[in-house]
This record gives sequence, structure tokens and C-alpha cells, in this order.
Amino acid sequence: MFLRFLGLVVLLNLVRYVIGFLVEPWVIFPGLFHAMEESSAYFNTSFETVDWVTSYLYNFGVWLVPAWLFHLARPVVRGTDVIASLKVFGILLVNFAAISAVYMNHYSHSRDFYLWNILDAVMMFAVVGLANGLLYRRVMGPFARSA
Repeated sequence: MFLRFLGLVVLLNLVRYVIGFLVEPWVIFPGLFHAMEESSAYFNTSFETVDWVTSYLYNFGVWLVPAWLFHLARPVVRGTDVIASLKVFGILLVNFAAISAVYMNHYSHSRDFYLWNILDAVMMFAVVGLANGLLYRRVMGPFARSA
């Protein structure tokens, strides 16, 4: 079961980056990078290999947690797998946005950075939540849980 779940999370990360890289350069990156440039003293913009590796590991965790919570909660969340997945991912999106807003309120650099991240999260949590609902049974097979 662990390997199937790990495979699901890898697929969700691939979906996130493939769809993200198709949409984010047009919708998110211009505003996000502008906000980062306005507060360049706060941001590390010259990533080295270790920075990229840790960033992707952290992001792997961003999608591991909602997929895990979905798997645990699936027996009690009503609706199809897609609807149930969007519900679970939606709850974690609200949590992400709330934490981002707390940080936005505590730092002196541009609030735009956090707002762009929240908008990005709205898009990506919806995309990955949809993908999770569509892939869950296919990947988890006999280990998939039902409502």
C-alpha cells in the first residue's frame, strides 16, 4: 500500500508541475516576480542545486498531506471521489491561505507576494484535488477506501 500511495503522490506532483508550468507563467509569475523584485532583500533568487532539491521536497509534502488526509477521510466524506477530494483539498487550501495571510500580516515587504501565492494555491489545489479524485482508485487499487 505504501508504494502505491507514494506513486499517487508522485503523480500528483507531476500533474501540479505540468499544469502549473502551462498556466503559471501567464497568470501568476508576472505579479509574483514583480512582488519579489520589489522586496529583493527578502528573497533568495539565485537557487543552487540544494535549494532546488529542498524546494521540490517541501512541495512534495504540500501534496502528500492532502492526499494522505483524503485517504484517511474518504470513508466519511460524501460524494464521488472527485467531489470528496475537492472537499478535502479545499479544507487544506483554506488552511494554506490562512497561514499565508498570517505571514502577510507579520512581514514588512509587499503583501502582493502572499496574495499571488494564495491565488496560485487556489488554482493548484483545485487542479491537484481534481487529479487526486480521478487517479485515487486507479493507483490505490484494492487499498482505495470508499465512502
